[in-house]
Amino acid sequence: MRSKFRNTTSEIKPGDLLLSEQPFAYVLSSKEQGNRCDNCLEKVKLLKCSGCQFVYYCGRSCQKDAWGDHKWECPNLKRVAPKVIPDGARMLAKIINRLNRGDGHSFRSFYSATSFRMWKDLMSHYPNLKADKKRMDHFTSLCVVLYEFLKDISLPNTVELMGLYGRMVINSFMILDTDMNSIGTGIYLASSIVDHSCEPNAVVTFDGKTINIRAIQNMSYLDWNQIRISYIDMMKTPYERQNELLSSYYFLCGCHRCIDGNQVKYVHAAKCLNENCEAPVKITWNENCQLVLRPVTEGSTQNGVSNGIQNGDFQKQNGGCDEEEIDNEEFVYCKECGTKYTEKHVEAFIKIMEFTKQHLKNMEGSSVAYVDVCNYCLDRHEGVLHPLNVMHAQTLDHAFEAHVQMQLWEKACVYAERLIPCFRFYHGDKNPLLGLLYLKYGKILLYKMDLEKAVAQLKLAEKIIKTTHGESHPLYREQLVPLLQQALAEAD
Repeated sequence: MRSKFRNTTSEIKPGDLLLSEQPFAYVLSSKEQGNRCDNCLEKVKLLKCSGCQFVYYCGRSCQKDAWGDHKWECPNLKRVAPKVIPDGARMLAKIINRLNRGDGHSFRSFYSATSFRMWKDLMSHYPNLKADKKRMDHFTSLCVVLYEFLKDISLPNTVELMGLYGRMVINSFMILDTDMNSIGTGIYLASSIVDHSCEPNAVVTFDGKTINIRAIQNMSYLDWNQIRISYIDMMKTPYERQNELLSSYYFLCGCHRCIDGNQVKYVHAAKCLNENCEAPVKITWNENCQLVLRPVTEGSTQNGVSNGIQNGDFQKQNGGCDEEEIDNEEFVYCKECGTKYTEKHVEAFIKIMEFTKQHLKNMEGSSVAYVDVCNYCLDRHEGVLHPLNVMHAQTLDHAFEAHVQMQLWEKACVYAERLIPCFRFYHGDKNPLLGLLYLKYGKILLYKMDLEKAVAQLKLAEKIIKTTHGESHPLYREQLVPLLQQALAEAD
């Protein structure tokens, strides 16, 4: 299926679809196996493949559509059963099969009328991979699995196989469901042309396995060299974002958002003791805690991104201020209103930051609803951490989701109200995650029959999701619109 793309000569407005594309190769996450169709990725009633007893389809139509890709995989999955093939190995096997037996080398995915990307155009970052011990260990483990799994295909030599692996891990997209949760991984050739920025002008969403890239800013015309999306979760410190990009994609992000001291000063800030002052207060709570990486030499960044940066080519900086702004005073005070902090206040802030960091680490990636832990942390954040402190924001996020999971609606509403400014600060005003937060909050308010507030939240959700997903997306058409119509009808 050919990709759909935007006319490059026309003016671009927020919500305009720039590119829609089917995957070159993709795999459903093993944790979703048996819950979603392996072809369309929909969560419906499923039938198991009678051959391998591993893959599931929602019907004969999807089974027939997937047969060209599954017919070689089916006997191999059956042969190695009951072993479960890791997602990375299965993905790499699909790529090898398409290149060896299909149209993999000749396939073109267009992003304009005359411009396209092929498999060979993807970067492998071979030198970076060889120097990356973690990635090399992963590659070695996948090779062991592949040699056992692909008995009927002649595997490439180690150098070629490593090039395929590099192209896979560097250019893969996480396929997300309507709640923005990862359900799989896909390679999208045309979409891989888009670079990263922590201040993106476009956003990626998925409808099943179809990737859609939409504009979230006005542009006089479409220039793919200027289109930027975010590769990562934005609700982190600049250092955490930069380090993740450096370790995953081998570049150092030097965008304005990463090095802007005005934003950096909020991420680990204390709340001013003056109730009438909203300024962030800097307290050094961990001497080894870094907040931002800066390129050492000027000109080492291009379009806000440093390419090929090695580990010694940047300087670390803590405290959230430029070097000339680092405090030499003997006491801590608010730069805005002058309110001074006692040693007791400083010690309390340090202690709360330390135990919050530990609790966030414990909660990371867990499906357990940490209601009590979140409440305990947030109670102690009150009056101590700035409302936009990133650890406070992350704890609020966990707390909201935990209370929704446990159907504790009253407290969920309290946390949603406090979380919205954090999402706007870290994710931006036109991010799908902010739209989903408005939608979830509006749905809870509708359930509680707080109709006026429910309508207000759902209208805010509509404004964002209409831009990021489009009116034909199931999230907008099947979830948001019926809820908004119900809220409006009951309010009348």
